[in-house]
Order: sequence, then C-alpha cells, then structure tokens
Amino acid sequence: MTSDSALLSLAATDPDHYLVRRGETGCGPGWRSTTELGDPAAWPDIAQDYAADLGGANVVIGGSCALQGYAWRAASLSIGRWAVSGHGLALAEAELRVRLRSGRTVGLAVGGVAGDGPTTPESLAADLVSHLTPVVEASRTVSRLRAHVAWGNVGSAVASAWRRVHDAVPPARRPEVLRAAQACLEAPAWPWDEAPIEWQVSEGRPLRYRRTTCCLIRLAPEHSACTACADIEPAENQRRWAEAEATRPSIPSLPRVGTHVGR
Repeated sequence: MTSDSALLSLAATDPDHYLVRRGETGCGPGWRSTTELGDPAAWPDIAQDYAADLGGANVVIGGSCALQGYAWRAASLSIGRWAVSGHGLALAEAELRVRLRSGRTVGLAVGGVAGDGPTTPESLAADLVSHLTPVVEASRTVSRLRAHVAWGNVGSAVASAWRRVHDAVPPARRPEVLRAAQACLEAPAWPWDEAPIEWQVSEGRPLRYRRTTCCLIRLAPEHSACTACADIEPAENQRRWAEAEATRPSIPSLPRVGTHVGR
C-alpha cells in the first residue's frame, strides 16, 4: 500500500520509529482505517485493551496513553517526511490505515498520498490539528480527560517526533530543526495559547523538553512518571533525560530525498 519513496526511506533507515513497510496492505487482524479512531464507538475497546496491557490500569489511563501513542506515530511520519524531503505527509487527506495491538499503534500503512504535503512548520501543525481533532474528541468520551490534558498529550507526542528528527540529522542542520519544532508547536492552529511543553536546549546535547501536563501513566500499576513529566521536579527531569540518553541505541542518520523546501 505504501509506495511513497520518502516514507519508505524513513522506514528503511529507522524501522522501529517509522512504522510504514513496503508491501504492507493495511489489511488483516488489527488493521482499520484511521477514520475509525474518530468514532467514539471505537474507544472503549482501545482504552480497555491499553489499560489491560498496563497491568489492569483504569480506562482513563488507557485512553490517555492510546491517544498519545497514535499521535506520536502519526506525527512522526509527517515530521520525518518533512525532514527528508521538505514536504510533510498530508495526514488529513491521505488514505491512512493503522494497526493496533493491545491499544498500541504498532503499524501504519499509507496509500494515495495527496499532493506534496505541507512545507512549513505552521502548515504541518495545521494538518496535524485537522487530522487529530476527531481522534482527540473521540478518545475523550472514554478517558474523560480535560481538553487541555488530551491536547497536552498530543503536544508531547509532536515534540517527541521533532526530537527524533533533531537528533538524527547532521549537527549543522539541528538549529534549523529546532527552529522548525518551536514554530510548529507555537503555530496558531493549535487549541492552546502556549505550547504544552518547554524546550530544554543545550549545544551538543540531544534535544530535551519538559511537559506542562501529565499523560497519567504514572498512575498505572508498577509504572512511574515519564522522563518529561510535569509532576516531577525539573532536576529529576534532567537526571532522567541524561540516564535515558546514556543507554539508548544510536539513532540512524536520516537520508535526504528530493529537494528540501521547508524552512
């Protein structure tokens, strides 16, 4: 199903992060159209499955984390495509299918890529908002999260996608990517006055950020707050980032495909 050269290049380079696969049809067990994620009827099972996978957590937590996980994977495709080709993936128009396992997004298949896709950080944001708004609202019928908390999950997911790109491009490109990440999360399309993350930038270090909302995973059995959580002290955020960076595998360098036109 997926035939877009930029997406397939991403998947070949960093398959654990970019979930599209050459020859994947998007059919079979667990696969569905992403439009179904905008249907409230889909979310009781999604939230319950994720909650069960977290060791019997409440469906509020399951719904929160399932939303964040899907937003992260979808945003990663668009932002990654922008990084290698200058054009994001027009998620709001693409024929997109998702595979869920235990409520988690484990596969994406893209067909019918519409046009060249967004080229600026602001247009990337507008497309993400258009694509994710029905998903956010449908998920909230189960999670009962306040809107700013649900959208905080999306903001963190988008920040994580930008972080991966920032750390995967050559050092000379990192200031460009940082500016794009900041512009994307400050774009007027988002339903927030201020971005729900705070960037933490230091030259020569992987990109870090701190959230201003919580995804609630810390409330699941035998789980703790995530690295960027707003509910732990900033010094602890930094300690956890450093610990995670010391043990994570090296990030594959992103290729360049076609002409880069984004700023």
